[in-house]
Amino acid sequence: MDTPPDPLDDATYALREEGYDVTRPLPAALHVTGRFLNPERIALRAAGEAGDGPIGVWAVSRENDWTLVAWSRPDLVTITQRGAAPARWRHRRIPPAMRPDAQAFLEGGASPHDIVTTPKHRPTDEARAVLAGLGVDAPEPPGWEPPPPPPTPVTPVAAPKPRRTRVATPRPAPARKPEPVTKVCPTCFMALPATGICDNCG
Repeated sequence: MDTPPDPLDDATYALREEGYDVTRPLPAALHVTGRFLNPERIALRAAGEAGDGPIGVWAVSRENDWTLVAWSRPDLVTITQRGAAPARWRHRRIPPAMRPDAQAFLEGGASPHDIVTTPKHRPTDEARAVLAGLGVDAPEPPGWEPPPPPPTPVTPVAAPKPRRTRVATPRPAPARKPEPVTKVCPTCFMALPATGICDNCG
């Protein structure tokens, strides 16, 4: 009995031909990294190589953004994470003539095949079931570390202006007049009059 072809083989080959690193963390899922900026396009193109699936493709860009495409006809589930924003889910049911790598999907716009949720970009129960069918427990890529939150801007506080302190200029002390020297009699030690002759001693 011939072994059925592995739906992931063609996708793996195509991705490696473009120079990307490809691993297979789950039997039905690929993990792709490389120097690309749009992981959604890479994952959708890889899913398009897998026929009707089932296949899951994680693509992680050089900026650490990622997309998980889970494809099992007719369900196409795309989960994209950019920066610190919440992951955006999109669930489409596409007709038999379309593939996941159709140009309308690669451009990322809305299509008549979208299953609209309220609020938008939330997972549907059917989308979660597609992931479970691939053995995917969580949409984040294996080993992926979320980016750190942006730093909280610190508003600089202006330093209070220093108060001007008036410094009193010391005034010079007034010059003291020399005290008058009183002449005394060398004999009786009485003050001498202006004549300089002691009244007692003559």
